[in-house]
Amino acid sequence: MTVSNASYLKGFYDQTKAMGQKAVNSDFTFEIEGFEQNYLLARQCPWPNVATQGEIEVPTPMGASAWEPQQVRVNHQGAVTFMEVTAGSIDQMLVDIIANGGTFNAKIYEGTPERYLRYKRITDAFLQIDDPDRDWENRSQVLVFSGTMFFHYFGEIVEGNSSDYR
Repeated sequence: MTVSNASYLKGFYDQTKAMGQKAVNSDFTFEIEGFEQNYLLARQCPWPNVATQGEIEVPTPMGASAWEPQQVRVNHQGAVTFMEVTAGSIDQMLVDIIANGGTFNAKIYEGTPERYLRYKRITDAFLQIDDPDRDWENRSQVLVFSGTMFFHYFGEIVEGNSSDYR
């Protein structure tokens, strides 16, 4: 085990601290256009990023190979979870999304719609929601709808209206 002196470790601490506060995973809001009132019920969603789809192996002389990047990935997917309320807001939202063609656009805020550092716009999203289990013995868990969201993200980031959204 390495034992480093305190002044050496303080140098790393100072450099890390100078990069700024760390993003907290839970500091987000997911807002579906047309269903803005349900953003407080969104408990989980993917945070999209721009990266290549993968690698392309390119043969080179003498049996060697090299790598080239594939096209940038614009089709994404990730887990989503919504908490249900007794009025059936999420259940009805899912029905309404299907009635409106099955796809939607949304914003994923770093912060809240009122105060945020930035948001990312996703387009042509659709939800594959698993049937939730209802358990009449379970009085300690909120009813949740969870599944997978499929969407497109083209790198659009909109700067926010707050430098400190807390």
